[in-house]
Amino acid sequence: MKEKKETKKTHTLIISDLHLGSAVSQPGKILKLLQSYSFRKLILLGDVFDNMDFRNLTKECWDLLNYIGKISKDKKVRWVMGNHDGELIHVFGSLIDARIHESYSWHYKHKKYLAIHGHQFDRFLVDNAFLSYLATVIYDFVQRIDSDEKKFSHFLKRKSKGWLRLSEKVAHSALHYGKKQGASYVFCGHTHRALEKKNHDVIYYNSGCWTDLPCSYITIDENKIKIWEY
Repeated sequence: MKEKKETKKTHTLIISDLHLGSAVSQPGKILKLLQSYSFRKLILLGDVFDNMDFRNLTKECWDLLNYIGKISKDKKVRWVMGNHDGELIHVFGSLIDARIHESYSWHYKHKKYLAIHGHQFDRFLVDNAFLSYLATVIYDFVQRIDSDEKKFSHFLKRKSKGWLRLSEKVAHSALHYGKKQGASYVFCGHTHRALEKKNHDVIYYNSGCWTDLPCSYITIDENKIKIWEY
């Protein structure tokens, strides 16, 4: 007889950059993560989908979306818009009963928490919309022809993010933005790199992604915040 795994408990769970529909998404792992926790609030911190072609969604993707819709009946689900989510975010937000936000803030024990996807601080993406679109098309093609392990796709993704020094740029701008908004904690995704950084009274956390290894996520319990690898 198998021993039943103990359910972990947390107040808030944050995941980002699932990129459902892409060849490197891992919906099965995400579902197992959600099922392994008891939590009150789930924050989907942007780029839940890779693009708006839902023909690419596998059965595992639909199983995950159905599960989120099921748990939203007694848990808060907040979906922060990412640059990949597109206009149909409102349709799927309704289907899984998630409230949609461009940025999402809340207060706890006189401190302000702020969640924003992070593409707003990506100057290359903002200033070079066409080049960013072209790079996405090329990357999608590479994903389709890559090996089952997707080693080349992962390599390209890591190199592109590093070349633009994106992670540090987003962190710096997010910390500045958080200070202006009076936040004590700022949470972002977008860069696909889990990170914790502090500047004066503001602490920045990046939740990483679910398209590479290791995958990562964030838990919040009272004033304890932690980045985990899965």
